[in-house]
Amino acid sequence: MLTVHIISDSIGNTAKDVVKAALVQFSYSDARYKVLKNSNVSTKERIESIVENIEKDDVIVQTLVDRELAEYTKRIAEEKGIKVIDLLSGMLNIFEEKLEVKPENNPGLIRRMGTEYFKRVDALEFAVKYDDGKDINGLKEADVVILGVSRTSKTPLSLYLANRNIKVMNVPIVQDLILPEQLYEVKRKIIGLTNSVEQLNKLREQRLKTLGVEQGTDYTDELQIFEELEYALEIMEKIGCPVIDVQNKAIEETAEIIINIMRERGLEV
Repeated sequence: MLTVHIISDSIGNTAKDVVKAALVQFSYSDARYKVLKNSNVSTKERIESIVENIEKDDVIVQTLVDRELAEYTKRIAEEKGIKVIDLLSGMLNIFEEKLEVKPENNPGLIRRMGTEYFKRVDALEFAVKYDDGKDINGLKEADVVILGVSRTSKTPLSLYLANRNIKVMNVPIVQDLILPEQLYEVKRKIIGLTNSVEQLNKLREQRLKTLGVEQGTDYTDELQIFEELEYALEIMEKIGCPVIDVQNKAIEETAEIIINIMRERGLEV
């Protein structure tokens, strides 16, 4: 059986995936090889301890960002006759040549990337959980709260901003439906969205068509839409929140406006 030892200053999952992708090309079943991960390796002593327990016929795959540690691993392994595959050195050397910049050799940067990933996942889960006012209990945890009538792009904006690690809660404004009093406790976080009657009419008709619903409902009636927008603007004025007209704006454009407002208000972005 072939044993592959991964030595990484991070988790080592990427190296494991690369190893498996390579072994698949040899029609190797999982029963004929095993992959052992050595994560968060940051000292020569740890490397010595790992290499000491590796057999000559095994293989080391390393993803050590610290070049000194990478070279040390290669040297002591080869002294035992162990083959070493360095997944990073060739890439770093070529990038250094092309970019004309020395790499930082900082394994913490990789962990920081991992932290950013989990923050993004957390923000996405938050956006889904608190979409469309389903649960008002997320107000205090939210970085920003979006208000607007139906089809003002609240959900797409929430998901787009979540991809920027921003926790967004969106709440629909429905005519004659009283908003939760808790909203007035987080006024600084609130941003309103509005649109034109004509564009909302088109968007709502498209929505109903997608759902297979016949036209001619109050949902698409222009007078009804006008009254909804007026009611929403009254609510937003009462709260004192900034209002963005999303008419003819791409999601990305509106998102940047929201981010700028958050920065101006001293909110975390």
